[in-house]
Amino acid sequence: MASEVSSTESENCKRIKLSSESDDVRTPTAEDLSAHARLNSFEGFKLNQILSDNIQSKSVFFEGSFEATDDCAVVLLEKLPVIKESVDKLLNNADLALNLKSKSQPIPNVANYACYPKVDRGDVKATIICPATPKHVEKYLFQPLYVFEETPEIYEKIVLPHLSSQKFSMQWVYNILEHKSETERIVFEDPDPDIGFVLLPDLKWDEAEKGSIYLIAICHTRSVKSLRDLNDSHLPLLRNIKLKSLDAISEKYNISAENLRIYVHYQPSYYHLHVHFSSVQKVMPGTQFEKARLLDTIMNNIEMCSSYYRQATLTYTLKQNDPLFVKLKEASLIKI
Repeated sequence: MASEVSSTESENCKRIKLSSESDDVRTPTAEDLSAHARLNSFEGFKLNQILSDNIQSKSVFFEGSFEATDDCAVVLLEKLPVIKESVDKLLNNADLALNLKSKSQPIPNVANYACYPKVDRGDVKATIICPATPKHVEKYLFQPLYVFEETPEIYEKIVLPHLSSQKFSMQWVYNILEHKSETERIVFEDPDPDIGFVLLPDLKWDEAEKGSIYLIAICHTRSVKSLRDLNDSHLPLLRNIKLKSLDAISEKYNISAENLRIYVHYQPSYYHLHVHFSSVQKVMPGTQFEKARLLDTIMNNIEMCSSYYRQATLTYTLKQNDPLFVKLKEASLIKI
């Protein structure tokens, strides 16, 4: 039932989130940022290990410590996209060198060059967790990924009992819904307890990059943990999230429905129903087909059969260090 997939799978290129999901890592307070006040250079940085890298996103995670502090640090370096407004300046300030060692298949009139622009803007973004915990290191350490087919029977007998036994802290989600945190980031809210939700930017979205919009709608009801719980009684909730979120996004960001992916993750990163809205103009982490389920498809499936997601076999990927992977392997459902 399981097969290995490429190490460049997009789970490894997630931008670091400093809020809790399943790893119970808290949003930093002002006191927690004290270590960052002393960081202004990588000079003297002691590199302990490369945790993972991703060719597609041109990013790398590594762990070590800064000279200014003995605390463990996890760092993400990622290449920034070329901004179209800077192309003219780049063309007038860049050297070219013909790459004679390229192993690409020769194409008439096509050659590969190394381009060396003069550095007038930071073209590499650094995201730093400091101090970092062993959970941070484990989270960003490369782990092989495997495709798994979850039947309804496997879900009922193994997956659901396993999830019920885990201590997933949802308090950070409830704090958002109760306006105890991130209130200033809320784009739209419908307070209805049954079909209402809060819409706000996902922490993986750098809001300065307008072309890579990424928002999350978190529903107010606490009765729906994942896709498996949905049935026709939830159609008003799903339709309300879609329609009102699209209106809010159009009004605030001037982006139409035709330019957005709207989807739900399975397995989700936290077990409280939330819907993702991201731009189709940019490939975002978590949009691969074995992770994301389009909201329109979900609603269509439920309209055809109310218990569709109780009866369906759902395919997704698991990291080798995921506790669910371990549980499925113990049950001889993953044989590697």
